[in-house]
Amino acid sequence: MTVLFRLPDVGEGVAEAEVVKWLVQVGEPITENQPVVEVQTDKAIVELPSPATGALTKQEYAEGEIVPVGAILYEIDGQSLTEEKDESNVLNEILPKRVLAAPSTRRKARERGIPLEEVKGTGPAGRVLDQDLDHWLNQQNTEEDIVDATIKLSPTRRVIAQRLQQSIQQKPHVTHFATVNVNGLVDYRNKQSQDQNKLSYLPILLKIMGKTLQMHPLFNAHYDEQEQKVTPYPSVSIGLATDTENGLLVPVLHQVETKNMDQLSTEASTLMESAKGGKCTAAQLSGSTFTVSNTGPLGGAWATPIINPPEVAIAALHPIERVPVVEREQLGIGWRMNVSLSFDHRVLDGADAIRFTNTLEYYTEDPTRLLREWV
Repeated sequence: MTVLFRLPDVGEGVAEAEVVKWLVQVGEPITENQPVVEVQTDKAIVELPSPATGALTKQEYAEGEIVPVGAILYEIDGQSLTEEKDESNVLNEILPKRVLAAPSTRRKARERGIPLEEVKGTGPAGRVLDQDLDHWLNQQNTEEDIVDATIKLSPTRRVIAQRLQQSIQQKPHVTHFATVNVNGLVDYRNKQSQDQNKLSYLPILLKIMGKTLQMHPLFNAHYDEQEQKVTPYPSVSIGLATDTENGLLVPVLHQVETKNMDQLSTEASTLMESAKGGKCTAAQLSGSTFTVSNTGPLGGAWATPIINPPEVAIAALHPIERVPVVEREQLGIGWRMNVSLSFDHRVLDGADAIRFTNTLEYYTEDPTRLLREWV
């Protein structure tokens, strides 16, 4: 009995996915729950298992092609089923007609950013050929002698663009800039570095940030656009803005307030490596209550970070640097760190932001204050 496998909704807001790798080829046997194909969503690479035991009889999409949610991805000659079969006639009524083109032509179109549905095919049955792509590009660039290739946004990049646009349009952003004293943070980290397990600055700052957010709960909150309600959270879940080859991903460290710095160090490293490899699960990419962008390794002095909805604030932490400072009318040298704190002005005011960075500095001046308060 033929089983038609449709691309399921593999994550909140996901409308399509890209076929990364077929793990089973046509004609090969498969067992129920065996991974058949890897797909790239806007958040992560996901393995899709077989719903039945049998043999793979057809792959509807080639590697590199984009599949809309609900489209038939592959067919199985199944022996036992775990769910109802799909009716292809119904599917054909609700899904747009697929453009005829060879996988190599589809890949070229994707690399050049050409929407296949806009290209007139001159091949048999209207199939789009390689020369049709060139003709379409020439039509779009009549004023140029040489047609430059364009880059189509990846699924990840498209979702990032949509969310950031939504955030900047709906939320009245204000960014507060502060330079905080981190002399004590540097001393504390240097002392910890004498241990076998050397800590970076990030887990120490995450622990400090967790404490600061608990003391200023309106920053550790979500804003409901439709209900116009703010929900502060007692537990701190920090999203770590991570630069990856596929764009910006934000894996989440949950319950920061319950973890020590060694735990935060290990978990943060694991999450960011998973994000860079496209291996984060949906759970690892959801549920943040505040986002931190650690720009220290890259550099830069200031930024105006865009809030990650439905959160109400985001902080960019800039490089820790030794700079000239004036204290008690004396010129000296000290360790300082710039902080760019963007917040939703419907929920928070400038005075709130100043109080937030003042608390942050209270602990970066002397992280051992955390220990004293735990006793």
